[in-house]
Amino acid sequence: MKEDLKRIFFMGLGLMSETGDRIEAEKEKLFKKGEDLYNKGLIANEELKHNIKEKFEEKDVTKVVSKDSILNDINSLSKEDREALIKELNK
Repeated sequence: MKEDLKRIFFMGLGLMSETGDRIEAEKEKLFKKGEDLYNKGLIANEELKHNIKEKFEEKDVTKVVSKDSILNDINSLSKEDREALIKELNK
């Protein structure tokens, strides 16, 4: 009986030690995965910023729109499109 209790005690100690070792290994593995994911996110974010910048450079988004150019665009619309526009503006 005494020998059985001793075995159980040592098994418990071994289990605690093994659990601690595995937890450390898993913590390190999870840390590495998180770090890799974070770095991939940084790269993707930089690529996205670059792509957006390129798109803005392709389009003249800084173009100033004048009242006359808007009126010219409206006047070039078909009657149906103009009526649809007026309905939208009145909402």
